[in-house]
Parts: sequence; structure tokens; C-alpha cells
Amino acid sequence: MDHNKNTFINPTVLFNPSNYGFSHIAKIPEGKSLYYFSGQWASDVNGQLVSIDFEKQVRQTVINIKTALNAAKLSINDVVKQTVYIVDFTMEKKQVLIDVASKEWHAEYLPASSIIPIPLLATAPNCLIEIEIIAAK
Repeated sequence: MDHNKNTFINPTVLFNPSNYGFSHIAKIPEGKSLYYFSGQWASDVNGQLVSIDFEKQVRQTVINIKTALNAAKLSINDVVKQTVYIVDFTMEKKQVLIDVASKEWHAEYLPASSIIPIPLLATAPNCLIEIEIIAAK
């Protein structure tokens, strides 16, 4: 095991979270820097919502996360934790998130994750998803 790499742990006595796009535990080795990213949402470069369609919002949100990571000279593989906020959460929206993320989020290891249902986001009217991340490198 490389002691300089982030470690992701999924105890066998807990369910396998990989089908849901996350790991149970992320461990950051000593000496790495932590990067805290503000929540990203489906905005264009002018801060306007790109669509009212949930799937399109998820796709744009992931693109924005990748853009922010790139600006910090990081990659998806450096993400250790994500928190997903979904307006008017349904199991169908969760499945869309999993489906889109599995196509867009090509990480060697899946980060620790939480999904939080909420009634409203403060980002923009009709915004349905926001994702904040923590990365380590």
C-alpha cells in the first residue's frame, strides 16, 4: 500500500457502496493538503442556470466540479468527500445522479459521500442540485 496516497475503505461488514458511487471511509495521509470547494451547481460562466432539467443540471454540476478541480491543479482522483444537496429528493433523482455520475465521474476510487434532501437551494431559482467537495493532495 502506498502510504502517500489517499486510502478508501469499505469494510466487508457494511454494504458495498460502490454500486451507489461512493466509499464508506476516506483516509488522508499525513502531510497532504486539504482543499475545500464551495458547492458547485449547474451554472454557466455567467452564473445562470443552464437548464431546469435535473439530468442536465447534474451533468453541468459535474463539469463545473471538474473545472474547479483543474483550476486547483487537482483531479477527480483527489476528491475524498462529496456532499450532494438535492431539492425535492426522490429515488428517481438519486438514480439519475448515479447514472450521470458513473458516466462523468471517472475516478480510480469513489469518495466518501452524503446525499442531503432539501426543500430549496439559495443558488438560483429552479436549481435542483449542488455538490460540494473536499479534495486532498
